Amino acid sequence: MEPGIRDGDWLLVDPTTTRWPRRGSIVVFREPDSGELAVKRVAGRPGERIPFETGYLELADDEAWLLSDANAAMTASAGFGEPVDSRRYGPVPVESLVGRAWFRYAPWDRIGPLRRSGS
Repeated sequence: MEPGIRDGDWLLVDPTTTRWPRRGSIVVFREPDSGELAVKRVAGRPGERIPFETGYLELADDEAWLLSDANAAMTASAGFGEPVDSRRYGPVPVESLVGRAWFRYAPWDRIGPLRRSGS
């Protein structure tokens, strides 16, 4: 999730979130493929149409489209492959949502509220 979230950041997460937050919000969820916890940004909300490959994908009433802040060039320069997000595993159901990350409380030089992106 760099540059928005870096390795070693400690986040406060609101676990009472029961529906997908606004576009640009950072969320913690369980990845559909592995069930592991992941952090991504909401790029599409329930009912929205998302550009995908050569057309559009319409999200169901309980699904969101989640994207990494890092692009392919950033992950390649770090020695990784393509970013792992909804482009790989598709829409994410609300049952996988753990909560909305809203505040970084460590490291000291990065303390503060998390900003939503303009997307």
